[in-house]
Amino acid sequence: MRLLPSRLLERAGTAVGVAVLSIVGLLHGTDVQRLTIDLFVVTVRFVFLEALSAVAAFTLFVALTGALLVREVWTPRDAVEPVAEGPPLTAIVPVYRDHRVLDTSVESLVESAYDPLDVVVVVEPNDDATRERARELASAHDAVEVLVNGDPGSKAGAINYAVRETDAENVAVFDADEWIAPAFLAHAMGALADGADVFQGRRVPRPNGVVETVAYCERIVFHASYKLVELFGFTNCRSSSTVMTREAFERVDGYDDVLTEDLDFAHACYREGLDVRQARQCTNTMEAPHTLADLWGQRKRWRVGQIEVLHATVGDLLRGRIGRRGLLSLGRMCSSLFGSLVTLVLASKLLLLLVLDVESAFLIPFTVLVATIGLVAWRDARDVRIDGLRWSVLLAPLLYPAFGILTLKSLLEYGLTWDGRWYRVEKTGA
Repeated sequence: MRLLPSRLLERAGTAVGVAVLSIVGLLHGTDVQRLTIDLFVVTVRFVFLEALSAVAAFTLFVALTGALLVREVWTPRDAVEPVAEGPPLTAIVPVYRDHRVLDTSVESLVESAYDPLDVVVVVEPNDDATRERARELASAHDAVEVLVNGDPGSKAGAINYAVRETDAENVAVFDADEWIAPAFLAHAMGALADGADVFQGRRVPRPNGVVETVAYCERIVFHASYKLVELFGFTNCRSSSTVMTREAFERVDGYDDVLTEDLDFAHACYREGLDVRQARQCTNTMEAPHTLADLWGQRKRWRVGQIEVLHATVGDLLRGRIGRRGLLSLGRMCSSLFGSLVTLVLASKLLLLLVLDVESAFLIPFTVLVATIGLVAWRDARDVRIDGLRWSVLLAPLLYPAFGILTLKSLLEYGLTWDGRWYRVEKTGA
């Protein structure tokens, strides 16, 4: 199959970009740095390569963010006081070609320790198999009903349509393949009763295979990277494992029809100044991608979506539509993309140190990263969220340069070849 010139340019640009960033890292890493310390009677002088200080800074970042994540995950769930009964809550499950996995979310939701709860499955008009399965589940459970999306074509449209068609003052949003912990909604409603506008739990892939374990580790790495940003008031909220008041939903005009409607929603909530409570000790699980191609395609879709949201936000800035919080939101998006690209520079510096037989430059951050993943996985296994990890946890350090390549390719794809279509991961119900 012959590639279009734009596609060839995108691939060549990705290869050249990776090479340039790697060369920059190597050249910068060979710079000699000097540190002099005067100790009254003696002077101590250290001479070392810049690569060593860069890797030391990275190790400190991994250790700090990892410790913050482990602390949050190990916080007792009762730190968010549960509410078993209260105002009506509607759980929305938008679906498309999800007939093989829909039971996971619906069956777990009807077992929730919160009442009263309605479960609304929103199906697409052209998805007969999923609509049939949804109706079977509705017949088996009184709390479940089926809506045919009146605004078809996107997850955002399905959620917005369901909210318009229901009158509940509180709504929750989940994906079809999510397993929702029985106490999750009770904790979420406790947070809303305490004054929160939005409650966001943690959702992790089920690591029941080699590739699935890589996906699980990737989520931990990303969740840890969010911790520093959250210290400055930005809290992510998504379109899954999310509970909110109707008032909050309407203040941000619901979800926008973009590739990553959840990321757009998180920034909209931040710009609006909503109180978003993050509780990663309240954990649900989802089906992980089962092949490397699916894992890459899904993550690239998310990154292209991030660039789409950034593009739209820059447009709003130029039109004078965003204020101070909007500028901070814009900075958050830019720093995420820039940080991912920096990983390619850092990887080449680390490679330089390995060539020079400074093995500790790899072993120390590797140990810190694997320890972080291990401590989080220990908690998840103890809570019966996962059943352990596979050997591929040892591949976790490769996620960092992969982030850089993914970001570079996504930037070029968005500018040169993306036509609005998005990659869909195959869900098997495993």
